Amino acid sequence: MKKSLELCKTLDELKQLCLSCQSCELAGTRQNVVFGEGPPDAKIFFLGEAPGAKEDETGRPFVGRAGDLLTELMARAGIDRQNVFITGSCKCRPPKNRNPRKSELKACFPYLERQLAIIKPKVVICSGLVAVQNILDSKARMADVRGRWVDLPHYRILPTYHPAAVLRGTVKAELLVEDFQRVSSFLG
Repeated sequence: MKKSLELCKTLDELKQLCLSCQSCELAGTRQNVVFGEGPPDAKIFFLGEAPGAKEDETGRPFVGRAGDLLTELMARAGIDRQNVFITGSCKCRPPKNRNPRKSELKACFPYLERQLAIIKPKVVICSGLVAVQNILDSKARMADVRGRWVDLPHYRILPTYHPAAVLRGTVKAELLVEDFQRVSSFLG
């Protein structure tokens, strides 16, 4: 698969390969692969966790209540969702909205790496602990990394909470707006 992925030069080519993926057991339970969406030259790459029921149904990322809230919070920080590439660490919905297993994240990681290589964003916003642990450090704690820039060779990463945490009432919306404003300020 790695060789096939490397041959993909565009998001459309990569998406076609991803849509037929059978690399983990989620292929047998999904309705749709949720590849992600946004401009192929986006400066901001928003990385979530895994699709929920609405995303699995539509094949689009962040379209449920958390997606509506994400759009609102980004707008409050001066970010237009239409200018952001949005995807998940896992491209298929885990049953009963459980967190993706390490094997499932590992199966999707080559697609994520290739998305980043094609898009070449300036900033990756990691939304939620699954995304943070998937791309940064498997032992990271959100309390330790949230809102702190991590510089990698090709882009900066900003970990933050998932919008669902705001919906559950465990995190204040202002924290996410503050983090999104950091991204806006960095991009000028």
